[in-house]
Amino acid sequence: MKVHLDCIPCFLRQALEAARLATDDRKVQEEVMRTILAELAEFPLNKSSPPEIGWRAHSLVKEVTGNKDPYAPLKHSFNQQALAVYPKLEELIEFSDVPFETAVRLALAGNMIDFGAQVIKDINLEEEIEVAIKAYLDRGAVLKLKTATEQAKKILFLGDNAGEIVFDKPLIKQIGPEKITYAVKRKPIINDATLEDAQAVTLTDLVNVIDNGSEVPGTILSLCSQEFLRHYNNTDLIVAKGQGHYETLSDEKRPIAFLFKVKCSVIAKDIKHDLGGLVVHLQNVYNTYKS
Repeated sequence: MKVHLDCIPCFLRQALEAARLATDDRKVQEEVMRTILAELAEFPLNKSSPPEIGWRAHSLVKEVTGNKDPYAPLKHSFNQQALAVYPKLEELIEFSDVPFETAVRLALAGNMIDFGAQVIKDINLEEEIEVAIKAYLDRGAVLKLKTATEQAKKILFLGDNAGEIVFDKPLIKQIGPEKITYAVKRKPIINDATLEDAQAVTLTDLVNVIDNGSEVPGTILSLCSQEFLRHYNNTDLIVAKGQGHYETLSDEKRPIAFLFKVKCSVIAKDIKHDLGGLVVHLQNVYNTYKS
């Protein structure tokens, strides 16, 4: 998916938020914004995906401010908040008549912990859980995803954000941790999860976790490690959380199940889904699996 003109204000909003997290010095914040504006003016928009430009903007924030992880306090906070509600997630699965669907809904509830696609704000996780449990979801797509996960021997699960990764645990358990490799980022970018986050929420005790060798939102294959690419090219199914993965992998030919909440009008138009809706979008899955 390529950059739309509507993406540009979002890049600037993200950069300003990151700069304010990185430093209280208004002059440095202004330097960040002037640097990014100059860079955006030269960036080849028609040849880039939104996460590529987002990555460059956040890299400039780090370079100018000297803060290598502006979102660290937020990531820590949401890891702890997510762990606090995790017993509720387990309870919902235990008493559900459709535990796989419930696990998908909970994974989607966690996708609200996203400070790239939306303004930084307080998020009531218990409210997000209730909304996701009751929201419209394409149950046909969920059943097809369930079939695909049952038939797959190897699954690559692309994680998204700190805190959100706790909400992926029930789905990992429903699928079977032994067949999953879970991928996170190599270095901090926005509030995306890293190996440090996976360890902090004990995800590494549940499933094999690797980093993708990259610090770009989503997954840009040309910037990933050889280890990650081996998993990507040899897995039976890819489960990709978050809008960034849709933006970077929606033109790929591998069997991919995209799971995310629609948070911007550009994505809503591209995927033909309502803003705010829960998405289970299967791409090329039926080249391999039959429901």
